[in-house]
This record gives sequence, structure tokens and C-alpha cells, in this order.
Amino acid sequence: MSITQQLADFISTRKADLISADVRSRAARCLLDTLAVSVAGYCDPSVRALEDALCPADGMRTVAMPWSPRRYREDDACLVTGMSSHILDYDDVSMLAVCHPSVPVLTALWPLLEETGASGRALLDAYVVGTEVLIRSGQAMGFRHYALGFHATATLGTLGAAAACCHMLGLDSRRTAHALAIAASMSAGVRKNFGSMVKSLHVGLAASSGLRAARLAAAGVQGAAEPLEAGGWLRAFSGGDCDTWPDGLVLGRPFAIEAPGFEQKRYPCCYMMHKIIQATLTLKREHGLALEGLRAATIDMCGGASAPLMHPHPKNGLHAKFSGPYAVVGSLLDGRMDLASFRDETVLRPAVQAALGAVSLRESSQAPAQGGDVGSAPVTVTLDYGQGGRYSATVHAMPGSAQDPLTDRDLLEKWRDCLARGLPELGAATVDELFRKGLAMDAQASVQQWLDELRPHS
Repeated sequence: MSITQQLADFISTRKADLISADVRSRAARCLLDTLAVSVAGYCDPSVRALEDALCPADGMRTVAMPWSPRRYREDDACLVTGMSSHILDYDDVSMLAVCHPSVPVLTALWPLLEETGASGRALLDAYVVGTEVLIRSGQAMGFRHYALGFHATATLGTLGAAAACCHMLGLDSRRTAHALAIAASMSAGVRKNFGSMVKSLHVGLAASSGLRAARLAAAGVQGAAEPLEAGGWLRAFSGGDCDTWPDGLVLGRPFAIEAPGFEQKRYPCCYMMHKIIQATLTLKREHGLALEGLRAATIDMCGGASAPLMHPHPKNGLHAKFSGPYAVVGSLLDGRMDLASFRDETVLRPAVQAALGAVSLRESSQAPAQGGDVGSAPVTVTLDYGQGGRYSATVHAMPGSAQDPLTDRDLLEKWRDCLARGLPELGAATVDELFRKGLAMDAQASVQQWLDELRPHS
């Protein structure tokens, strides 16, 4: 049986017995985290610019997003929500495939809620199926896919979004296989756009393409029988390194969300900056260090880890989200790294700009075989103050990973902070009650009813 057919069978099978209560609980936490950063990101001027470019939805099937007073065409809803969910770079990560697994999948599923009347369990199951296909496909190709310059969230996200939508819409295995073939030809996204609005637009494009692939297959559009291997998608997107599905890589045994789990972000920036930030903040706290007096700083990382850190001298907030030097300088100057740290005016402060050149980044020569190798590799930050001494700290566990996880309390504080930014009119009691209900998403009879409580009144 081809891998395309194996994936299609997995996607189209109901998961009542396969997905455990623990997996659904983990999925509910990821859903809350993703929704929070989507609400906060909707306020960003980049999203306003995108909305201005969209065509009117008059006379077409439209859907509503809970954080917006507008209704959108289905494709446009994916674009807007995708950009909103990723523009802050605050959404979760899976280092198995070096990607953001939740945002393309949930972005594609939100527009289906009105149509399907989905329960919480139905949404969680479709989400788990979609992220599993997304991550395991990336795992099959290895780190080579990312190293070639692809934005894995966009490329893998198209396939994962299609899988989730097929499951939610109840497509059979035959039509699901066609949807995967269509999605394989719609996958796109390059890392060169990191630090720009296009990076977050990738999420919307992936979700839109995945949903459209499911719609086209449901309507009878057919693709090739084996698009993913034997000279197909796997080979093309791995640069020829992978042509077949690896032996032993079995979908759902366990689910990736279960083991090793997804990494939920503490800081709103590229995940490769998080260990740098943590090490710098530790040095500042333990030794009372400041930016003043710093002569030089060195960041030591494993091979390939600095690939997304493309802006050593950031000139705006988006650039700063992909800057190793800014992770050190901003942390030393302010003693924190939060949403306010990535405002343009914060990044352009003279003290920041003057200090960026003192920071250098070094990689080891050994290239990683898998994304997980990058995630588990230590990061060391060394600060040199001349006669004031030299200080060094090494961080091994990724902040937000299973080794250093966000607690429910941490997640609630992030939820509150994001909703205060995006929906300031909601009262504190309502915000906390929505969070409590979200943790119990498996028991919600209607996801749409829960989301409607977020909707702004206009």
C-alpha cells in the first residue's frame, strides 16, 4: 500500500478509540494557546493591510471569525486568521519537524465550524489528525527539508490542513487521497521571508490551500494515486534525500502531540531565540548585569540552529523576532522579553542599536540529522565585561518543552495577556471562564457557541 493510501486511511478513520483523553486534553491546551495568540495578532497593522487587499464577500458563502466584526469568504478567513495567528511568532512549535504545527491546522478548521456544527471532541480529533500528518511528514524528510530553505510550517502545513479538513468533513479514504494529491501540489513557502509579513501569511496560504484541497476532492477533483513518494512530494521537498516513508514511522503510535509533545512559547519570537533569552536573563538575574559596560557577547549554538536568525541588526520589530543579537541586548537592557519588546520603537532605541554589533553567533560544525537534534542541543551565552568579568550560562531544555513546560497557570496568564491586547472590552471574569471551558473542550457540545462568547459587539 502506498504511503498516500496509508495516510488517507488514517485520516478518514474515526478516532473514538485511538485518541485518548490525555491526548485530547493536550490538544485543548494547544487550541487555547493558538486562539490566544490569534486574538492578540489580529490587532497587528499587518493584518489590517491584508484585510484592505481582500475582495468584498457579497453574494458568496461567508464565515465569521470570533475576534472580528467582519465576515469573510472562506479562503480569505484562512488568510486573515493565519496571519493573525503567526504574526507575533508566539504560537507553538514542534522541533520534530522544525515547524509551527497548530496554526495552519486550526486556521483551516475554524471556517468549518458554522457549517458542521462541530462539537469540541470533533474539533480536537480533526486537529490531532491534521497535526499528526503534518509533523510525521516532516519527520520523514528530516532536517534536510528545512535546511533547503523551505518554511516547513507552510509546506507541511498545507498537507496537515488538508488532512484535518478531510477528517472534519467526513471524506472517505478515496477522496482523502485525492485531497492529499491536490495539497501536495499546493505546498509552498520559503524561509527567506522570515522577518517579514509574508512569513505569517504563509500560515494563511497553507490553511487556505489545505481547505481548498479538501473542498476540491469532495467535489470530485482527482489527483495522482501516489503523489507523495516514488519521485513525488517526499523526494522533491527533501532535495532527493527521501523517496519513501521510513520504516517504523507509524501515525498515531504515539501521536506527536503526546510524545514528545508540542513546545508552547514563553516569548513572542523565533523559537531559536528562546534559549538565548533564557540564558541571558539568568545571567542578568544572578549577577546583576546590565547592558552598560558590555564589551562583547558570544552565542554558541549547534549546527543549523541559527538558520532562522537572519537579522543581526534588526531595524523593526519583525526583524527583531529573528535576531540572536537582539535576544541578548534586549534581555540585558530590559530584564524581560514580551510583546512590548518587539515594537518598532523598542528595537530602534539608540542603546539597542549601538550594542547589537558587540554580539557574535557561532555554530558547531556538525549539522543536525533531525529537527529534534536542534531542539535538544544546548545553547551557551557568554558575556564579557572586560575588567568587570566574564559570565557564561548554558541552557539545555527548550523553554516551553516537556522538560520545561508551561503550567496551566502560565498558560492562563498568556491567555489573559493576549486577550487583553486583542479584546480589551472582555471582562476578567469572562476571560477566565472562557479559559476554563476551553480546557474542557472535549465536553463542549458546540465549539461555535463557545467561540461566540469572544465575539466583539459592534
